[in-house]
Amino acid sequence: MKTTTRVAVIGGGVVGCSVLYHLTKLGWSDVMLIERSELTSGSTWHAAGGFHTLNGDTNMAALQGYTIKLYKELEAITGMSCGLHHVGGVTLAETQERFDMLKAERAKHRFMGLETEIVSPEEIKKIAPVTNIDGIIGGLYDPLDGHLDPSGTTHAYAKAARMGGAAIETHCKVIETNQRPD
Repeated sequence: MKTTTRVAVIGGGVVGCSVLYHLTKLGWSDVMLIERSELTSGSTWHAAGGFHTLNGDTNMAALQGYTIKLYKELEAITGMSCGLHHVGGVTLAETQERFDMLKAERAKHRFMGLETEIVSPEEIKKIAPVTNIDGIIGGLYDPLDGHLDPSGTTHAYAKAARMGGAAIETHCKVIETNQRPD
């Protein structure tokens, strides 16, 4: 195992493997991930894997939109499945204040290149027939909402990172880190 690296990512879940992949995507190859057990053996193994773009923070919404689009790219790069299912989702509003907030979110989404739509109660019923629309003013529909396989996605990130030159060490307990002098 290497004992020095430009960047050491500690933790082999979906977040750690994503960070590792993005470092290689930026052209960094002297990077490694260190995992105490197997990839996905932490909280990733039991994550639900749901995703959506609705977020009160514009930067987080943009990041979520980027990540959702990235999953197909990962599948193409690696040939591995992320278990991606875009089933769509509707966020409901039963007050005018909430509906106005959803309209503002839609405007932000348009600016970010996300294709959400304001929908009426009747349209909500068509999209999701089991929804009780009593008292609902409208909603925000996002066709990108869905779910994926967190384990498959983690392994796709890991493979893409390795393809970019990263090293991944499993069964390796981190007991100390030291910044190397430059």
